[in-house]
Amino acid sequence: MAALSAIAALLLAPVVARAAGDLAAFSYPDTAEAQQHWQPQFGSKPVRVEKLDGGATCLALDADFAKQGDRACWDWQAPLDLSQVGRIGFDVSATNGSLGGTVGIFFGTRGGWYARFWGGLPEVWTPRTFRLEDFGTEDKPEGWDKVTTFRFSVWSTGAGKCTFRLRNLSTMPSDPAESFLPNGSFEIIGADMPYGWGSGHWGVGDLPWAADMDLWRRHWHLDRTVAKAGVVSLCLENTPELPLLKAQSVWRTPAASVKACVLSAWLKSDQPKLPVTLSCGGRGVTVEVGTEWVQGALKAIPRAERLIAAIAPSQPGKLWIDAVQLQECEEPTPEFHASYDDAGLAAREKLVDWTPPRRTPETAAGRDITGPVKAARATIDEHGRFLLDGVPYLQHSFGLEFVSDLDILDFVAKSGFKDVCVQIRPGITTDQLKGYFDRCAQVGLRLIPWLDGRIPLEQFREHVATLKEHPALLCWYVYDEPSGERFAEANARLKLAKELDPSRPALINYLPDKLTDHLGDLYSTDVYPIPHSSPLAAINAVAQMKIGAEKEKKPVWMWLQGTGYAYWMDREPTPRELSCMVYGSLMAGARGLYYFAQVPRTKACFDEMRALLVEVDALAPALGSLDPAPEVACSAPNVMCKAYSHEGEVLVAAVNTTSAGVEARLSLPGAKGAAEVMFEGREVQAADGQWTDRFGGHERHVYRWAVGHAPANGVP
Repeated sequence: MAALSAIAALLLAPVVARAAGDLAAFSYPDTAEAQQHWQPQFGSKPVRVEKLDGGATCLALDADFAKQGDRACWDWQAPLDLSQVGRIGFDVSATNGSLGGTVGIFFGTRGGWYARFWGGLPEVWTPRTFRLEDFGTEDKPEGWDKVTTFRFSVWSTGAGKCTFRLRNLSTMPSDPAESFLPNGSFEIIGADMPYGWGSGHWGVGDLPWAADMDLWRRHWHLDRTVAKAGVVSLCLENTPELPLLKAQSVWRTPAASVKACVLSAWLKSDQPKLPVTLSCGGRGVTVEVGTEWVQGALKAIPRAERLIAAIAPSQPGKLWIDAVQLQECEEPTPEFHASYDDAGLAAREKLVDWTPPRRTPETAAGRDITGPVKAARATIDEHGRFLLDGVPYLQHSFGLEFVSDLDILDFVAKSGFKDVCVQIRPGITTDQLKGYFDRCAQVGLRLIPWLDGRIPLEQFREHVATLKEHPALLCWYVYDEPSGERFAEANARLKLAKELDPSRPALINYLPDKLTDHLGDLYSTDVYPIPHSSPLAAINAVAQMKIGAEKEKKPVWMWLQGTGYAYWMDREPTPRELSCMVYGSLMAGARGLYYFAQVPRTKACFDEMRALLVEVDALAPALGSLDPAPEVACSAPNVMCKAYSHEGEVLVAAVNTTSAGVEARLSLPGAKGAAEVMFEGREVQAADGQWTDRFGGHERHVYRWAVGHAPANGVP
């Protein structure tokens, strides 16, 4: 009996985790063994094991959420001593991960839990690392040396099925000099842009840069011939005749235990004495940079949420920047310490496909728009369609948060847009706003004035009363993203706009946590998921809005992410990600799209916008048609598809919502013979109501049967 007790004690003794090591919680040879160690909670489904390329395995957690706020949860039971561990980390990916709103990981003891939460589940494998000192507590956990349980929990954003995948749960040592900034040595690159770094704010909106982004890219670029750490540096080439450019990081929040930080960067110039200012957290310091590398530093930065690092020369000249660090140190380290996540991010971003979907050169070339705009009456019909002079109109606008020069509106029209949505800030007078309207009418743009909620009420009234008959006006956008007490203010402004201009549609754009009961004449929200989630986050939001909008006979409009490299958006969408968001949103029921905001920094993203203008315009008549459409199905579960009928033609739109390529079989009763694949210059052959096609990652195809060969509403 004593021997048995000794054996039991050994089995129950906590495993002392090394500072760096694999905890083996996510790696099992088969599902049966995994289910011996993992217990589903709160009615969740049992865990599974999936095989990965190369023979490794991962843990697969399936969830079938019935509604927003549902919880899926799984526990791994194992006694652990984590008292000598600095960090834990693992890789995560998801299918339809946009359904995962809040994600929580927990380490449990008998008395309570250590808890850490975040948002966003990406489609591709992404590393997540967490300092143990950043975990909060629930109840009274007894210490990191008395852990008995690891828990993974997800709360849903809505109804639907999804799968979360986990691999490589491991412990890591603390690095007292670790940098909180991602990609401080600019080695993580996509489309010739450094991940996590831009020149300030969303997109580029100021001239001359915005109208000539090739010029911007010649003056703000990576240099593979000069480097202090690694093989790449960031080079700013400021010249006397152009506005000065700077480098600015995305948001990062240091660990909760951090009291103060130091920002440092290695700097070099072609000038003997170039003044350069480093700023972060409301503080700044100017250093003098010469022709040899020098490390500039800004010390004693108080810890704050959402810190941004900026490096700005104050005179013309070349400036090379490298090895940027934000550290919990009194003095910066001369050697570069990368962020813990950089290695995993580099591996993930290396797999990102920046090529555009297949299309003909004619479609890829985009189009120009010329004016003037003719006055048209905007209405919403009994089917919930937005009409101009009685004809369905699919709004497809370029978003601008400011207009510093009216010539930017000329550029928007020359880029192929027929619509523009402009934020009208409090300092803009009605006369200035009329200037925006007049220029839009002149160059061929219909304007959606996005009236800032900070505009004084009398000025709001003057704007609407004065400009309600202007030919360039499409509709009134009376408030953006109300919450809390601001709902009442937004509702009041909507009511006032309708009193002043009763026949004109007016909308409130709501935050994505409110996808039902939209007041106004349209449903509208904004979701910007890249790179932390997937295009499905935007698509699913449209689908949720469509449920309420269809009952209320209202159109659905959707803000899509068109920029990045600022704030929480570490990069821009790739052409395929953007195309997937557009096509998926349209198939989910959107009949208006806006791109947020200003001109993208990558040529690939803006070129995709221009091509999509051509494609969506060609599809608009079918999307607005009331003709009965046949049902279409696809063998690949991650390929969305939908059929539309218009004037004797049948169009089938399909888009792969994942980054993995797939061959799919589509079924449409009555389909036979050749179908044109629109925008691609090719055909597919259908037989017995079926055809197969290859979909690259996030790729779309649109199939068209001409008059005389189209299925008759699904009847062979």
